[in-house]
Amino acid sequence: MKRTLELLLAMSFVAMFLISPVAAATSEGLEWGIALNDEFTFQMVFVDEGNQTLNEGINVTIAEAPPAISDPLTNLTDIDTFNLTMTFYNGTELGLFGILFLGLYEVGSHFAYPIGNFSLLTKLAMAESWWNSNYTIINNAQVWGIKLSETSGDAQATITAEYLKADGFCSSYTLQSTNTTDSVVSSVSFTRTTPGSGFDIVGFVTDNALYIGIGVIIILLLIILVKRR
Repeated sequence: MKRTLELLLAMSFVAMFLISPVAAATSEGLEWGIALNDEFTFQMVFVDEGNQTLNEGINVTIAEAPPAISDPLTNLTDIDTFNLTMTFYNGTELGLFGILFLGLYEVGSHFAYPIGNFSLLTKLAMAESWWNSNYTIINNAQVWGIKLSETSGDAQATITAEYLKADGFCSSYTLQSTNTTDSVVSSVSFTRTTPGSGFDIVGFVTDNALYIGIGVIIILLLIILVKRR
């Protein structure tokens, strides 16, 4: 009898772990596909008028456990953010390059979304006060995301954020400016990839301040155009 009781307790303990991923999901099927200390690698690429000027690797680590998901989730902004650490491959902090991520505020503000119900995320995004005809939902078998596109004169500026459906974490983030007359493109992009070699940042920020400025100008241009509406 004692051995039978011990066996039942052991089976119950194992079953608790087997069902935990399902129990973690909300009534709407949302759950986090990421966790504390998960690590991701990105490649940061700058293109200045069609010419690649920079290609360096960045490590991103989740430094805080993702928060509880509201159930039911009624607003996209109710998904709380959490802390991340970002460094170049050699451990150096991003410094001024962190400014480039301000563009995320124009397309939902998140580095990650819960997975499991992207139809709901689409519905909530399109219900946000900032949503208008300049926004587009990206939704295919691999990724979900939001794109903002604005045109002024012969310049078209876009901000695109895509999230891998497998884990909900950002898979690519791009700031792009296109000359509509000659189709010349300037852009800053961050794309998930595999780890690469180290990076010597000595003198780098000073030498590349112009390219940081390209990304900031794209963000400011979009903000100005949005406020004009």
